[in-house]
Amino acid sequence: MRLSYSAIDMFERCPAQYRFAILERLPTSPSPALSFGQSLHGALHRFHVRPVPVPPLLAERHGCLDDQWVSEGFRDPSEERVYLAHGREVLANYHREAVNDYRIPAALEFPFSIEVEGVTLSGVIDRLDRIPGGGYELIDYKTNRRLPPKARVDRDLQLSIYWLAAREVWGIEPERLTLWYLLPGQRMTTTRTAADAERLKARIATVAERIEAGRFEPRENPLCDWCDFQARCPLFRHRFEREAGDPAPRITEAVDEWIALKRRSKEIWSRMEELSAVIHAFAEEHGYGKLFGSDGAAVARVARHDGEYDLEAVRDALQPLGMFEDVLTVDRAKLSALIEGRTLPPDVEDALLASKEDVRTVYALYLRENARSRR
Repeated sequence: MRLSYSAIDMFERCPAQYRFAILERLPTSPSPALSFGQSLHGALHRFHVRPVPVPPLLAERHGCLDDQWVSEGFRDPSEERVYLAHGREVLANYHREAVNDYRIPAALEFPFSIEVEGVTLSGVIDRLDRIPGGGYELIDYKTNRRLPPKARVDRDLQLSIYWLAAREVWGIEPERLTLWYLLPGQRMTTTRTAADAERLKARIATVAERIEAGRFEPRENPLCDWCDFQARCPLFRHRFEREAGDPAPRITEAVDEWIALKRRSKEIWSRMEELSAVIHAFAEEHGYGKLFGSDGAAVARVARHDGEYDLEAVRDALQPLGMFEDVLTVDRAKLSALIEGRTLPPDVEDALLASKEDVRTVYALYLRENARSRR
């Protein structure tokens, strides 16, 4: 089995997408974001792949971008021009930061292939720098618009894989692992340890086992709206089938009615919550246990004593009555129903209530229909 960071990340995000893209090799559509990122990576490679440690001029860098520009996925020439202008701006910012400490990288666009838990793991490391004074910094460029939380960088899968590859291929353990976010122009740096590498190996083995077992269930996630395989995915396929000609109109009617009822129930529930707060406050203030409506029906206010039961105390209270077996597993619902049924001797009821830890009383409202009106 051959895997890469992108394949593992895709499988963990959505196994069905992995099946469509990797195993079935279904075609995907180009996009402005992918072309933009590929173009910037190519330009940065041209910027650093020089025989002498002398940085190119900014004009040369813009020329690198033009040479490496990928013109796929854009809606029209106007959109492409906007992206190209933005790319030049990004490179100008990068040039200002990188020109002062420019040096020839220890490795650049380095492809690797290593064996991990019986899996061939491959990838391409954007850049490896020597740190002045000793050590190495592994750098990967990103074209995300926003910086992620630091905690996400600390567990970033791609950096973990690249750190492991550096150890396996070069016999070094980079002291710094950096994601260089080109659009905001900021770096985020983290580290990895041998313990992290062992966790990574276990993670890769788990993914490989699930792939071998054919576990390709769809998993809804924030990137679904940009997925090329929605027309094949069980989570979205019905929408495309309906657009092509509804194969089951009666089911669609049932779905539409269910959705309408669900929306109405949410509105009703929200209003009931508002009214419940008013009723609870009024009943609490005036000591009412039941409030009657115009047709004789009533809203009953019933107390429920929430909290955890102490098993020993429950046994001591119920065993003399031969009732402990009824709640042997301390089923909270059964025990609460037994207490609220008011069938226990008062001292037993008090003992059960006392057996609860962190007791709090919660009131619920119930509809009590008018018996006369029902007849």
